[in-house]
Order: sequence, then structure tokens, then C-alpha cells
Amino acid sequence: MNTPQSQNIVIDEDIAYLIGVLQSDGCIYEFYDKKRNRKQIRLNLTICEKSLPMAEKFRNVLMNKLSIHTNIRKKTCDNAFMLQTSINRTAHILREWKKEELNNEINSKIELFGAYLAGLIDGDGHIQIKHNTDRRIPQMRIEIAEDRPMKVLQHLLYKFFNCKTHFTKCRTSNCIETCFYVSKKNIKLLELYVYPYIMILHKKERFQKFLEMNK
Repeated sequence: MNTPQSQNIVIDEDIAYLIGVLQSDGCIYEFYDKKRNRKQIRLNLTICEKSLPMAEKFRNVLMNKLSIHTNIRKKTCDNAFMLQTSINRTAHILREWKKEELNNEINSKIELFGAYLAGLIDGDGHIQIKHNTDRRIPQMRIEIAEDRPMKVLQHLLYKFFNCKTHFTKCRTSNCIETCFYVSKKNIKLLELYVYPYIMILHKKERFQKFLEMNK
């Protein structure tokens, strides 16, 4: 089978979503396979049961767009699930997508950025509806926790959705949360370009609840 080249892969909404999940929850690592006497490069996605719809979407995109076939299996040691596969022939592509800098169409097309943002939210995002006493209409706060402030995401959130962001230290870990609000000025855009691609049920339901509150 020929090795796919990144320039030959069309960045559509499915790939954009996969990149968001890859950057948030995906892990790429190398190990030496003694049995085969060679270095192997693996992709790993370890998730809880609530995140299975995200993992299933991720698996399907790998298979349909990159011809990477893998399964999701339950781990025996804890209540978690894992997707794991060797990616020697596609590692150069996935490592490029793993970088925060988005040197592709996601930088310039709102529909692709929306799907990418949905992948980030499914992977490491938290959605909270804020009932502020000084506001007649509540706001929705979205936090995305990573090991660093996401400066590229900050720029693109303002570019596409007019969202101002701030960074806060997570109280329970060493992560930095990139936080932004959904309000009347951007709710229509996020409803159109982000909401349809969120796969994890409790996050989609909270988003839906906020949309209904604003109708």
C-alpha cells in the first residue's frame, strides 16, 4: 500500500475534527519492537466510557481517510478504553497534525475550524452554563485544558467567532485552561459550525440546553 502524503489529503470537516482530538487526547510515541527487531511508532487514545462516541468517530476517520485500521478495546486494569495502532507509514502526517500550529486550511475556513474546535472540546473541553446575576441571559463558558496556553487557538477564536479568551491555571492539575464565552454575539456561528460536530453526549446536551435557553 502506498504511503499517503499530507499534501494529497483533503482537509475536510472529518479530518479537522480528528486533528482536534489528536491534539487534545492523542499520544504518539516510539518503542523498540524486539520481536520484529525494529523501531515502531504508535498512536494511542485512552478514554473513559463517556468518550466512546469521540473515539469511534476518530477510529472511523483514521480508517476512511488514512486507511489506518484499528479497534477500540476495554483495558483490563481499570475502567477505561483504548485505541492503539502502529503508524509507521503515516507518522509524518500525524506528527505534523499534532503540532499546535495549523499550517493548513483550518486557519482560513470557518467550517473547518469549527470542526477542529469540536474535536478539542470533545477531547479536553469542559462546557459550563453560567447564570450571572448581573445578566438577564446566561452565558456558556468553554474551557480547554492543555499543558500550555493555546495562543494559536486564542487567535483563531477571535478571528472566526469574535471570542475573547483568557488563560487560567487549573485548580486540580498543572494544566492551563484556555477559556472563552458563548453569548449572543457569537452563538449563531458556534451553533452552525461547532455544535454539529460535538460527539460526546453530555457535552452536546449541555450545548443544546444553552441553545434552547437563548431561543
